[in-house]
Amino acid sequence: MAPEGKRRWQGEGDRSNRASSNKRPARPGASSSSSAAPRNAYTPMFEQFRDHLDAHHDRRERVVKASRDITALSKKAIFALQRVRRLHPDLAPEVDREVGARLADIGRLLAGLAPELQGINRSRYGRVLFGLEELVEALAFRYYLQHQALVSPEETAALIAQLCREGRAAAAAAAAAAATKEGENEAAADAEVDAGVEDAVPTIAPDEHDYLMGVLDLSGEMMRFATTSAALRGQLARGEHDDDDDDGGDDGGNRTVVNDMQALASFFQMLPQRHDKSWKSKMQVLQTSVQKVERLGYDFRVRGSERPKGWVPDNADDEQPGSP
Repeated sequence: MAPEGKRRWQGEGDRSNRASSNKRPARPGASSSSSAAPRNAYTPMFEQFRDHLDAHHDRRERVVKASRDITALSKKAIFALQRVRRLHPDLAPEVDREVGARLADIGRLLAGLAPELQGINRSRYGRVLFGLEELVEALAFRYYLQHQALVSPEETAALIAQLCREGRAAAAAAAAAAATKEGENEAAADAEVDAGVEDAVPTIAPDEHDYLMGVLDLSGEMMRFATTSAALRGQLARGEHDDDDDDGGDDGGNRTVVNDMQALASFFQMLPQRHDKSWKSKMQVLQTSVQKVERLGYDFRVRGSERPKGWVPDNADDEQPGSP
């Protein structure tokens, strides 16, 4: 037993000696506690790449977050506009106030994004700036309710630029108020000067994709407006000077929401058709919305001769003859 134990001890010693001899000697000047990669002539260049990618991802996250907020605020503005029951240049005061508050919040978000989306960055982050589509839809819907017309791309760009300027002015005014509250009069004066300079304020302009997709979505809101207003008022929505007529036709140049939606659909059908999934889906929704409103107009046309003008269903008409 002794010789065998001695051999086992000697073998373990030989293995430990071989393991220690295989270790690489430490380089002179290198710290044993440091695990960082060694620097060389290419290190500064790759550090610049790293900083550029970090800035890109941070900027992209800010754009995505702001786009989600813009989308949510635009939907709330559209929900408020759906409370309108007639086409008129003046919206109801409570609706106008709520829509104005939503657009003011959107303007502050756009003003914060605008400096980072100038030049090539506008196209670089165009795909994640999806909130502009919903904003175009809200602005186009409000414009239609007030003017019974389709807002042009130039007018849309001007409206969004105005939102950016107003948002920048509101942010500068808030900064001036905070500075005044803290007793920094000089900083407050500088902030007020910056708020008054509109020419230097960067803005965000919707591109062709944003405008077309936003107007395509407008058809769904027009269909909901037509259905609700017809159910509550007993006639199809039309301009304020055309309210005396109750049919769904195009007599004497009087336009109803049916005629407007048919014209909108024909405009998009004349455009060169795209083959991406989003375009096909929105075009199908447009056709479905037009068909629903056309059916509504046909019902008013056919039943108009059977019922008195301005008739709307009520509980009395639903009662059975034998009911008390």
